[in-house]
Amino acid sequence: MNKNPTTARHGAAALLLILLIIGGPALMSNNQTTAQQTTTSEDEHIFMFNALWFKEDGGKAKYQQYLQAAGPLVAKYGGNSDASYMPEQAVIGEFDADLVFIVEWPNNEAFTSMIQDPAYQAISHLRTEAISDSLLIRLRKL
Repeated sequence: MNKNPTTARHGAAALLLILLIIGGPALMSNNQTTAQQTTTSEDEHIFMFNALWFKEDGGKAKYQQYLQAAGPLVAKYGGNSDASYMPEQAVIGEFDADLVFIVEWPNNEAFTSMIQDPAYQAISHLRTEAISDSLLIRLRKL
């Protein structure tokens, strides 16, 4: 795949725009609902969209080490991811990540607490060593 992170980011933006367009009619049906959905309450579930580009020399294997180490911490703070995806082909726009997935969190505080946990800080270097670029986008359900 093409490893141009700038182009890929534009593709990610296009993908998110498509998702907004698909969900747009539901948002447009009630102005009050739209206004209420512009902020995330402290107890609202959040979803973190991850797109990763692995380093050429062993990045994928190093990321597997990171996942094994981070998995128990993600679970400790209530994070949940049921699947990962390997992009096959950009249909609209350009997007060339090696791996994408979404992690659901009980709230923003849970996510923040996990990344501030000293145990996570001790293993976060594995992620840095594994990837050449990434996108991390906080989402909420419409």
